[in-house]
Amino acid sequence: MPADRSPLPRLTPAFWGWALLDIIGVLILAVGAAWLIEGRASIVPGFPANAVHAWSSVSIGIALVFVSAVKMLVEVLHAASRGNKAANDSTFS
Repeated sequence: MPADRSPLPRLTPAFWGWALLDIIGVLILAVGAAWLIEGRASIVPGFPANAVHAWSSVSIGIALVFVSAVKMLVEVLHAASRGNKAANDSTFS
C-alpha cells in the first residue's frame, strides 16, 4: 500500500445515505417498542394508536435497520476494494 494512502476506506455519500436510513429505522423501531412496553404513545403523541401500529413500526424498523446495515457493509467493502480492481456492482470478473 502506498504511504500516502490511508488504510481506512473512503466513506461515500451512499454510505451516509444508508446510515441516515439506519437512524430512521432505529427511531421507528423505538416508537413501536415504546408503545409495546408502556401501552401508550409516549414518544410521538398519538402514534402508534394501537398494537397493530406498534407491531408494524417494530417490524418496519427492524427491516430498515437490517437492509441499511447490509448496504453500509457493501459500501465499505466496495470502497476498500476499489483500489485493488476488484469486482463491484457494475463489473464482475
